[in-house]
Amino acid sequence: MAPVHIPVLSGEITDLLNLKPGSIVVDATLGLGGHSKIMAKKIGSCGVIIGIDKDVESIKIVSKNLCIKKPNSQLIVVHGSYVDIDTIVANYGYKAVDAILFDLGLSSLQLDTATRGFSFQKNAPLDMRFDTTEPITAADIVNGYPVKKLADLIWRFGQERQSRKIAKAIFDRRRQKRIETTDDLAQIISKAKGGRRGKIHPATLTFQALRIVVNQELLAIQTALPKAIKLLKSKGRLAVISYHSLEDRLVKHLFRDFAQNDQIALVVKKPIIASKEEIKNNPRSRSAKLRVIEKI
Repeated sequence: MAPVHIPVLSGEITDLLNLKPGSIVVDATLGLGGHSKIMAKKIGSCGVIIGIDKDVESIKIVSKNLCIKKPNSQLIVVHGSYVDIDTIVANYGYKAVDAILFDLGLSSLQLDTATRGFSFQKNAPLDMRFDTTEPITAADIVNGYPVKKLADLIWRFGQERQSRKIAKAIFDRRRQKRIETTDDLAQIISKAKGGRRGKIHPATLTFQALRIVVNQELLAIQTALPKAIKLLKSKGRLAVISYHSLEDRLVKHLFRDFAQNDQIALVVKKPIIASKEEIKNNPRSRSAKLRVIEKI
């Protein structure tokens, strides 16, 4: 049974993407298909959605529940990375599209599946790969990186002020025994930081940093968004949902640069956030920020 998935900011997205019957849309982060299912109602049977996801399990679930993988179906499901968005769209015979959505970060499936190792709340192997066919896991990084490199990535991608202390604690522990599970790592971090103080778990920022590095998330965003903008038709729209400041800052700066070069216009000047009602119904929407642009 698939995890319950509530798509974030779905009403705002379908309105701001200006979807119409017959639109050609790319859902660059398909996940469990929540956004695609809603967008499909807007574009009708004559429209097409190309849904892309790195996660093999997501692809299996969506292919079974929402569509048949054929070029002439309304929803085309592709196992791949949005870094290759231009090649994937071209492979299905489209030179340009009307709308593109990126819903960055973790999917409900990845977060709720304990064995994937994304959450310190569930003991599991230290994996954290979006695409489980990729070779490098979080355990490889934790047990293999030099202590300075480990501290640097925890600081840069987690903005963790105690990154050096955490890296040293990880290094000391792994000299005795390889760190294999989320519980092992969370306990090391918590002890290094002096236990829990406040609402945020001591391991939160370090786990974020490891996930970003394992999946090369920021590099992927930086590579994919210019390709996505190029793919849009004139007046086509691109929406991006981010969930932490590193993502949002990167998206903001990329959009600003393209706007200054008169290639796009900002549909919304400031990011849209979830309403109190949506946050109550879907707590994971709390940190979501939506930015939308239109190609000139």
